[in-house]
Amino acid sequence: MRIARWAAALLVALIGVPAMSAMPAQASSAETAKPSKKVSTVVSLTFDDGDVTHLAVARMLEKRKMRGTFYINTETIGDELKLTRAQVASIAKGGHEIGGHTLTHVRLSELLPSEQRVQICDDRRTLAAWGYRATTLAYPFGAEDADAKKVARQCGYDVARTVGGLKEWGCPRCPAAEISRPKDRYGIRTPGSVRDDTSLREIKQQVLDAEKTGGILPLVFHRVCDGCGVYSVPPKILDDFLGWLATRKSHGTVVKTMHDALGAKYRPLPNQ
Repeated sequence: MRIARWAAALLVALIGVPAMSAMPAQASSAETAKPSKKVSTVVSLTFDDGDVTHLAVARMLEKRKMRGTFYINTETIGDELKLTRAQVASIAKGGHEIGGHTLTHVRLSELLPSEQRVQICDDRRTLAAWGYRATTLAYPFGAEDADAKKVARQCGYDVARTVGGLKEWGCPRCPAAEISRPKDRYGIRTPGSVRDDTSLREIKQQVLDAEKTGGILPLVFHRVCDGCGVYSVPPKILDDFLGWLATRKSHGTVVKTMHDALGAKYRPLPNQ
């Protein structure tokens, strides 16, 4: 024992650091935590506005055996830089969810209830006419109020997603994920939208934070292209994130559509 202590002291004297520092450091990040087989965190990948880049996104997800939720504005489908009806059908055929996003992407909180009803109900009627049983809605801009929530329910939606309310750089004390059975099904929270200045590390961290508590983590994406606007993400960052996200299954994290994550039920359209 004395010889060992003498050797340690000699090492300190020679190199100026404690002998223990010569031992390899142990990993302590959440990414190296012991894997869990129990599913405790559900990530929903949502893509807003029916952007033309979303067709490639759908194929990117399918490559990883993932399915996303695509929220479209039915009156803008076919416009420049928007998906066509045939492309929306192709996305749906791949097993992805098609959800409502109002007719023309308006701020619902600035409209009268009667105007909200036209935007939400008529959009859902169009989706039904196109063959989609939409059960979830995303409020454009995340702009909603008590009237918009009431109208969403009256129009037959079972779930509605806003933007914000979960942990991010602008809200560090917010919860990291929605609880598995949210009390407000018409105000499902998310971190803020992914932007062109959101790093891959930041998106990963949102998942790692959610894994600490479990629950549902909807992520909001818009355009997927290089340098094409504030609310965009480069394809490489998204693809790298999806590749990393696939590895989190061993930690109890899975990817589901909003419909499946929230157990949404189809409700019939209201009368005219």
